[in-house]
Amino acid sequence: MNIMAALLVIVACHPQDTSCLQDPVAVISYETEDACYKTLPEELRRARVLAKLVYGDCIPVSPDLVAGRSIRQTISPGKLAGLDQPAAVAGPASAQALTAPVLTDRYGAIR
Repeated sequence: MNIMAALLVIVACHPQDTSCLQDPVAVISYETEDACYKTLPEELRRARVLAKLVYGDCIPVSPDLVAGRSIRQTISPGKLAGLDQPAAVAGPASAQALTAPVLTDRYGAIR
């Protein structure tokens, strides 16, 4: 009996932006984590045909989740079409200094 099964999840991201699609490009089930990692490079290569910037990883799951099932779901091409559009330009940004407040009562008085 397997201790862990795995799901391979691949997501696509816009190459000029920090946004990624909410829906994964692919979700594929494997009986073992080792089997998942073995196919990861090939599945990433296949996904790069659909989108230039993809990330993927094998996520361990309970074997009961995938017992007797073969999961292979892929995203529709229409959802990937948005990645081909240039990144939206939001206009000029205003500079902001982001510093955390210093809590002097926590560290004692500053001398």
